[in-house]
Amino acid sequence: MGNETKRLFTLITLLAVTLAGARIATRYHASQKRHPDWSVVPYEVDSWLGRDAAIDPIFGIDPADSSLVRRFQNGDKTPIILYVGFYGDLGSVMQFHSPEICYPSQGWSILRLGYSPSFVYRKRSLRPQEAVVEKDGSRRLVIWWYSAGSSAFENRIRYVYATLMLGSISGRTDGSLVRIEAPFGKDSEEEARKRVLEFQSRIVPKLDKALP
Repeated sequence: MGNETKRLFTLITLLAVTLAGARIATRYHASQKRHPDWSVVPYEVDSWLGRDAAIDPIFGIDPADSSLVRRFQNGDKTPIILYVGFYGDLGSVMQFHSPEICYPSQGWSILRLGYSPSFVYRKRSLRPQEAVVEKDGSRRLVIWWYSAGSSAFENRIRYVYATLMLGSISGRTDGSLVRIEAPFGKDSEEEARKRVLEFQSRIVPKLDKALP
C-alpha cells in the first residue's frame, strides 16, 4: 500500500469516526431533556405577594413548552407581571415571538427601546433590554432577557449566535425568556422603573434555581 493510499485510508477512517461520534453526541444530548422547576419560585418575595395569572393577550398564544406567569403586588402599588418561558428550541420560537415583535403586532407603540441597568446573572454581567410601550393611553415599562441553555444574553441577535455556538458544542437548543412588566401612568415612569429593578433584584436568584 503506497503512502498516498495510506493517507487517504487514514483520512477516511478519521472522518468516519468523527461522524459516528457526532451522531452519538447528538443522540445523547437529545435524550437529556431539561425542564424548569417552577416550584422553587416562591409566591412571596419579600414584601411582594404573587398569584398565578394567564398570559396577557398582547402576546397571543404562549409558544413556550413550559411557562410561569405571576402577578406580584406590593401594597397599593401597581403590580409587577412576571413571565418566564422555557423552550426546547428557543431559536425557532424567537424568530416570531419576542417583546419587540409582539407588542407592535398587537397595536402597541414602542415609545422607547434601550437597555436597563446591568446586573450579575450566572457569573456574568447582563444588561437586559428595556422598552416603554403605549396603547390607548395605557403605558408599560418592560424589561427582558434570554438564556441560551444556561448562558444569559441581552437580545435576539446575540441569542442567535449564542444558540449556534452552544448547539455545536453541547447539542443544547433549549433556552428561556424572562420578561418583567410594570404598568404606569404618564408621570410615573421613574417610579415604575424603581419598582421593576427592586423586584428584579429579588426574583433573579429564584429564577437562577428554577431554570436549567
